[in-house]
Amino acid sequence: MIKPSELTWDDVVRVGPGTLGGNYLRCFWWPVALSEEVRDIPVPVKVLGEELVLFRDLSGQLALLGAYCSHRRASLEYGRIEAQGIRCAYHGWYYDRQGKVLDRPAEPIKAAPNIRHPWYAVRELGGFVFAYLGTDKESPPPFPRYDVLVQDGYRVAERGDDEAGKAYNCNWLQGVENTTDTTHLTYLHGIYERCAIFKPVESEYGVKLYILDPRSKPNCVALRKRCTVLPTINRKSREPRPKSPDESPVTLQQAIWIVPIDDTHCEEMRLTVYPQPPKERSYHGAYVDQAKQRERKPYDRRFYGEIRGIVPLEDKAMVESQGPIVDRTLEHPGYGDRAILLLRKMIREGIAEVANGGKPKGVLKEDLAMIDLDIGVEEFEIDRVPEGVKDLLTELQQQLEHV
Repeated sequence: MIKPSELTWDDVVRVGPGTLGGNYLRCFWWPVALSEEVRDIPVPVKVLGEELVLFRDLSGQLALLGAYCSHRRASLEYGRIEAQGIRCAYHGWYYDRQGKVLDRPAEPIKAAPNIRHPWYAVRELGGFVFAYLGTDKESPPPFPRYDVLVQDGYRVAERGDDEAGKAYNCNWLQGVENTTDTTHLTYLHGIYERCAIFKPVESEYGVKLYILDPRSKPNCVALRKRCTVLPTINRKSREPRPKSPDESPVTLQQAIWIVPIDDTHCEEMRLTVYPQPPKERSYHGAYVDQAKQRERKPYDRRFYGEIRGIVPLEDKAMVESQGPIVDRTLEHPGYGDRAILLLRKMIREGIAEVANGGKPKGVLKEDLAMIDLDIGVEEFEIDRVPEGVKDLLTELQQQLEHV
């Protein structure tokens, strides 16, 4: 039996097949492409250290296969999509959606029942194509229909922007810890005037954060609820400030997956749900444009130059500056990092659970129509706080006096 405390950091962060961390990550469904990207040609995909190819066959059915042909290892990203699957452009080997060889033009025996090309289960929902890379792909766990994937609203699905947005040249855990962190919202992004007052709680799906929101009405107290859903989803709401007095406030619901590409690269897949179709379809579009237009001082030798005021670039620069894989043995985490420490604990427990033959927390045992993660801001009049919330708010108020 492997204990969580016995795992090295190398065990935790590695993502490849057969690694302890990789086996854990393969217990979950991952967004691997935007639905709109999968059209009439194959889409190269790299996730969890594996190179794959995603496509829709001529009947419209999705398939995810190993990128390299089982014959002579040519890439199927150049393959020809046909009725039941894909045909390699090099020598014509033809695979169905589950990797069975249907045809080998140069061979007397066309089929090859003893050869099974790598393939994985796929699902489509909320503007993304999701893949399950576990070994039990014939009977994968139920697909998690998180609230943000199915609730009413106008959905915009996006992937990370290499130039100024959320495609990171570092390990996946650094990206997840960044989205779980609260202090950087004040010091890096300037969203709050002081460090967040919060309580992290271990929940059924991950680390639930209860944050005392400073932007409450007079004689009221506001409680913000967000969650890091295991293993990498940042589930939160946003309330952008109205740009004019005539503009009505709106609440946006978001989910951000940090998708491990390999050991030293990861990418954000972001889903934003708007109450009405937005004028700007890219959530970080203005920031990206700003980053591309900013002039660099001729003596600025910093890798990304000036990052202040460009939120996605601020995050990218910080997590990449820690190194491709940060050496956590040199850290000195403190009280403000307790959400991250809880996340690390839960991930370690999940890795050990999988290594010992079990299923980790966050993997569904049965189909659910929707997983309500209870995300948003609740505001209460000071003298009308519900009994179930009083103790939590009292604890947060006491923290406010000491931090």
